[in-house]
Amino acid sequence: MNIIYQLPKSVSNQIAAGEVVQRPSSVVKELLENSIDAKAKNIKIIIKDAGKQSITIIDDGIGMSKEDAIKCFNRHSTSKLKNAEDLFKIKTMGFRGEALSSISAVSDIILKTKSIDDEMGYEINIKNSKIIKEHEIDKDQGTSIIIKNIFFTVPARRNFLKSNKVELKYIIDEFIRIAISNANLNFILLNNELEIYNLKSSTLSKRIISLFKKSYEKQLVLCDEKFGNICIHGFIGKPEYSKKTRGEQFIFVNNRFIKSNYLNHAIIKSYEGLIEEKKYPFYVLFLQINTNEVDINIHPTKTEVKFEDEKLLYNLMNSSVSKSLSSHHIMPSIDFNADINFSNKTVIEYDNKEYQNIRPSSSSNKQNWKKIFDEVKTEHSNDKLIFENDLIEIQNKPVQFLDNFIFKQLGKKLLVFNHKNCQQRILYEKFKNSSLNSNANSQQNLFPKYIEFNNSDFQLIKEILNDIKSIGFNIDVFGKNSVIINGVPTGLDDINEEEIIESFIEEIKKNNQNLKAEKKEIILKSFSRKAKIINNKRLNHKEMESIIDRLFACANPKYSPDGELNFVELGNDKIKNLF
Repeated sequence: MNIIYQLPKSVSNQIAAGEVVQRPSSVVKELLENSIDAKAKNIKIIIKDAGKQSITIIDDGIGMSKEDAIKCFNRHSTSKLKNAEDLFKIKTMGFRGEALSSISAVSDIILKTKSIDDEMGYEINIKNSKIIKEHEIDKDQGTSIIIKNIFFTVPARRNFLKSNKVELKYIIDEFIRIAISNANLNFILLNNELEIYNLKSSTLSKRIISLFKKSYEKQLVLCDEKFGNICIHGFIGKPEYSKKTRGEQFIFVNNRFIKSNYLNHAIIKSYEGLIEEKKYPFYVLFLQINTNEVDINIHPTKTEVKFEDEKLLYNLMNSSVSKSLSSHHIMPSIDFNADINFSNKTVIEYDNKEYQNIRPSSSSNKQNWKKIFDEVKTEHSNDKLIFENDLIEIQNKPVQFLDNFIFKQLGKKLLVFNHKNCQQRILYEKFKNSSLNSNANSQQNLFPKYIEFNNSDFQLIKEILNDIKSIGFNIDVFGKNSVIINGVPTGLDDINEEEIIESFIEEIKKNNQNLKAEKKEIILKSFSRKAKIINNKRLNHKEMESIIDRLFACANPKYSPDGELNFVELGNDKIKNLF
């Protein structure tokens, strides 16, 4: 009995579509790359309902003949490759011949195109991978393609799409990557008839400013280095403009956006000592390399690559960014022409009489050890490991050890608290209860705080705005890409609104897979990490007692929201085992 069957074309296309077309933004990416390969100078993108209703791309490229228009929807049909050797000479954005066949398997398509050699244009209507209508039309040179009802053949996939604001954010992300790498082209992006971007052909620096905001002009540092046949060029951001959120880091290989943790690490390493931990600098860097030294045929999305000599590129990327930072006086420069040998002056100084009679001696060590010890003791006399108030006896009172820990005797046990973890648990439960009961209190700011975002992050902020309000922030949309904060949650010490809002965005980006169900939980955890009840490094007895009392009033005092221990118990047996 035979049990192996060849799948129908429609089914195999739907399987392939699962890798190529993951969401509406995937469709936008593939179609924009086709327009660029068609040598278009003007590209217009029209989105309706974040791409769920329709995606329209209009370009003035070379267009297609009738035969090519029909053939392009067949799987693995492409104009960019002819044989296997061409895989290592790829200079176009697309080459696999999978995109249009995959898109046609999960949506309705209307294609209108006219090549420069034809007098008339041609229209094709496709449904479920089948041509249902085709005829000649009067049209200008170029191609327009309308994608409707995405995932109508795969309802389960459609149900997994996020809200319109989040899906629009993904579309904007893809648009920005392509717009950056093609600054010489004109782009228009519309969503529900609202113009988001209208970009004119320009230089890379002007394109960056147009995509983000005018203030980026102040932070751009030119990076332009050449090493044999390898060229690295673009712009990096000054360290003081680094952000708590990721998303403004772009690496392009031969004009193609890629994701490479390895090369990203090389760039971040160049900023060591210049930016705080968990802050991320802005950069747009282009790596030009021979096509036979890089393999882009790793995954259908074409964002993963393999390099012939990855270590070399790591070092070149690191040194290029370091040199750019140094040349703009952002970090100390190294004089590579300096003599690394000791100067004569150093030798002469070392040869002075005061050094001539020094000889190691065990007897001198024995005689002087007490003097050395007394000097060290005096030098560190103000450094205390345990902070205490001299006016209050320590007996059964909490004692602070270094900055993070509180010791407290409870019966025959010694409790050691990590007070930062404790504050996180207290804040988490307080604001979780407030948000559930809709009774979060807000204290008004003396002056309103304005925060501006790029288009992509602004879509996320709108998505989580009500959740931010639920914990006590008085926050509203203000202008095109900005919010205004008029109040913050009560009971906090020295709160930095901008840093906290940025941390919300970063956490949402990291946890986007579970955004629908857990966004409030993500915000609460992020907020409890950043906010503090008491911001002092040195706590008084009342503050320590308050933290301990409030911790044990929590539903789960043992652990922080991140699962770390808030305190440990040291009984007589445990302490004995230490000796």
